Amino acid sequence: MHGRDRLTAAFVVRGERACALVETGPKTSVGAVVAALDAAGVDEPDWIVVTHVHLDHAGAAGTLARRWPRARVAVHSVGAPHLVDPTKLWNSARRIYGDDMERLWGGIDPIDAQRVRALDDGDVVDLGGRSLRAVETPGHAYHHHAFLDDATGALFTGDALGVRLPDAGVIRPASPPPEFHLERALESIERIRALAPSTLWFTHFGAHDAGAGAGGVDETCERASAALRTWARWVRDARSDGRSVDDVVADVARHARGAMEASLDDATIERLEDTTSYRMNVGGFVRYFDKHTDA
Repeated sequence: MHGRDRLTAAFVVRGERACALVETGPKTSVGAVVAALDAAGVDEPDWIVVTHVHLDHAGAAGTLARRWPRARVAVHSVGAPHLVDPTKLWNSARRIYGDDMERLWGGIDPIDAQRVRALDDGDVVDLGGRSLRAVETPGHAYHHHAFLDDATGALFTGDALGVRLPDAGVIRPASPPPEFHLERALESIERIRALAPSTLWFTHFGAHDAGAGAGGVDETCERASAALRTWARWVRDARSDGRSVDDVVADVARHARGAMEASLDDATIERLEDTTSYRMNVGGFVRYFDKHTDA
């Protein structure tokens, strides 16, 4: 994604009767996804399953659905209409990325509604002797599912636990506007912990036990919760004297570089910024606090 490797993952899950591609990456990454599927001996998945409709997770879904005309697309029921008609999704992202939209994401193709299966909490994508169960995990977005593989106990986390690049080790929250909700994000992490999955597979990027500072499932969930609470405190403190969002972003970046991300070089920070940036995260927290502080 964005010309860098090991930023955004797509996963192949094979059952006895069907094969699923979990996550697609953006449209700009279609070539890499198709080449990797070819190398894995997958000609045409039966299912395209996405955790939510943000462009780095589902932006290529429509393009791949056109390439594979028999494949069905499984997505949260709230997100499903935005894959059928992605106009609002694209325009919403444009407010964040502006003139960089085409370079970063390459567009998004609509999907025939008859090919989209809308999922709710607990619904199952049956692959034959193996299934993927949708787990409601809002916070990053209202329409977010993690997916539990019943054959292995592996859980595909989407953005529910934030971002953990293997060469960085740290967990950075993923708190974009406009839907980020702190309490729901923390509750989702606890729901994931309670499922006791065997492995956590981050879309950004890879297994929870890969890379420096790796820990078990409980430890990873605890670190994800701690990161959310710490960033929330940084944003609250930085806004206490009424400073601008630009000043808050600078203050939070300074805190992060002096604490959680102190050991990271500039190149690694740039990779993290390509998944969820200081500005994106601060924007989500600011919007959340503006809506919910009185409550």
